[in-house]
Amino acid sequence: MKRREAIQSATLAAAGLIALPAWAKGWTLQTLPKTPSIFPLLEQNTLSSIIEAIIPESDTLGAKSVGVPAFIEKMLADCYEKEVVDNVMKGLAFIENTALSNYNKPFPALSLSERQAILLSIDNGTDKSLKDFYTLIKNLTIQGYTTSEYVQINFLEYNMTPGFYKSFVPLNC
Repeated sequence: MKRREAIQSATLAAAGLIALPAWAKGWTLQTLPKTPSIFPLLEQNTLSSIIEAIIPESDTLGAKSVGVPAFIEKMLADCYEKEVVDNVMKGLAFIENTALSNYNKPFPALSLSERQAILLSIDNGTDKSLKDFYTLIKNLTIQGYTTSEYVQINFLEYNMTPGFYKSFVPLNC
């Protein structure tokens, strides 16, 4: 009886190992479940524009293109306290109001230099909560960008399994 159970277990294990690569390669961003955003649409667009102003597109992809806005939303939803998220909401509202009062346009509609000027005024300002907001968004943008698949593979030459396995190494004794 135990022999049959062992053969059954070995067969199931072999079938699982054969099916595993096809199953794992079936994951894409489109197949992952969508989680609801913690921000309304206006704040999502403002956050994306801030991220794009911090690391803009050039001859390489920018932070917005590699998915940093979703990364920041996930980090804020899962890793930060409600007070921090509330401060981010206040910071996004402040940026939007500043853009409307200074340029009569919403923040996402501003040019890159105008967006960067608003962010620089926050960075050089004296309001601690706004500086904390901007520092958090800037640090999360850098973290999300540098740990993205695009940067890891194209610039940091990430290798999932570093080194090589050599099964036979001659020894000189």
